[in-house]
Amino acid sequence: MALETGPQGREAGSNAILHNRYIKDFSFENPGAPAPIDKDRVHIDISARVDCRRWRGLHEVTLSITATATQEAEILFLAELSYAGLFELIDFGEEKAGWNLIVSEALHILFPFADRIIADSARDGGYPPLNLTPPDFVGLYRQERASAPEEAE
Repeated sequence: MALETGPQGREAGSNAILHNRYIKDFSFENPGAPAPIDKDRVHIDISARVDCRRWRGLHEVTLSITATATQEAEILFLAELSYAGLFELIDFGEEKAGWNLIVSEALHILFPFADRIIADSARDGGYPPLNLTPPDFVGLYRQERASAPEEAE
């Protein structure tokens, strides 16, 4: 059986081709183990960030997620993940609109993989799996771009 080394393909109607996806950075700290948990008193704080850059003619989109679970004042676990993909834009003229497209499509592709890593690490740490709700990717991207200096565009 031969392995294909080219792009992983694209969905019908998509202008983005996924070339690769990978973990850039991952950490799972479990200082609360093996403490028993009370599901009604556990607070989970989730934050996400999006970074985009060009890399060898492709667009690297990185989704960074931090999940912190606390019970009262004690940290149960802290998961930090940066998950990225390399994408190619095809048949798209306007560059700025292209960036919006690539980020939106890229995050829809990357999120399920990042979600699985976070869920599995929580489960493997002795807690119920943490299933994340997909954020508003377009809003998240716009927020990141608004806070970045203009010369970054």
